[in-house]
Amino acid sequence: MKRAASFLITVYASVPVVLHLFPWILGHAIFAHLLRLPFFVDLDRPEDVLNHTCNFYLGTEEGVSVGVWHTLPASKWEEAAGKSPEWYRGTLGDGHPVVIYLHGNVGTRWDESGRTRTLELILMDAAGYHVLSLDYRGFGDSSGEPSEAGMTSDALYLYKWAKTQSKGSLVCLWGHSLGSGLLWNILDKNRIEFPNDKNLKFLTCPLLILHAEDDNVVPHHMGLTLYQTSLQARKQHNTEDQVEMISYSANLGFSHSNIYLDPNLPNVVR
Repeated sequence: MKRAASFLITVYASVPVVLHLFPWILGHAIFAHLLRLPFFVDLDRPEDVLNHTCNFYLGTEEGVSVGVWHTLPASKWEEAAGKSPEWYRGTLGDGHPVVIYLHGNVGTRWDESGRTRTLELILMDAAGYHVLSLDYRGFGDSSGEPSEAGMTSDALYLYKWAKTQSKGSLVCLWGHSLGSGLLWNILDKNRIEFPNDKNLKFLTCPLLILHAEDDNVVPHHMGLTLYQTSLQARKQHNTEDQVEMISYSANLGFSHSNIYLDPNLPNVVR
């Protein structure tokens, strides 16, 4: 018994020392970016798993190149055969909205559960959106090492790039899990004021929150707090930006990662 207690105390005391000596361990634990699931997808060849999709890379800063998939809206499918990445880029200015999908940890732009593919099919077919799926630095085949600041910089670069390429069309951000945190960072970096539970400001863009009641990673009450605060901010500053929250019953079993299975999702995002 004494040996077991001594062992546990030693382990407990050694953890901060190990993390201090090897800080990269904490980063790997948080981002899990080396778990590139699924293992056998060639991210340079999206056509192997997803039609009407082009792969390209953006240099977000010196020494950092991030991979992006661009999936076309359904109206562009017929003319897309054999087209170059430059042609794909040009289509971003065709007047269709653009959605940037920011995935969570563990995954890549071909998401860990097929979630990216399902969302792309919904958005490009039912809603007529272009979809840009990003791998932050250190994820997938993107270079560099992940950090909150660096990943935010990557996502912000893609957002600004898409705004330029879209020639004034709507550019939306869709964040899941870790990606939703980066989404808020992007708003902050753009000096777009947004609400939180400590500093009530105002929202200058529409907000849609999708949250499952049985989410075992981000508790449902946190989504409710954000929603209520956003409503108060909109009322206080008399803005007309739409704020909506959809809660999914625990009976559906969507938990943290499976809201994309909602058959009504195409109507939700229109």
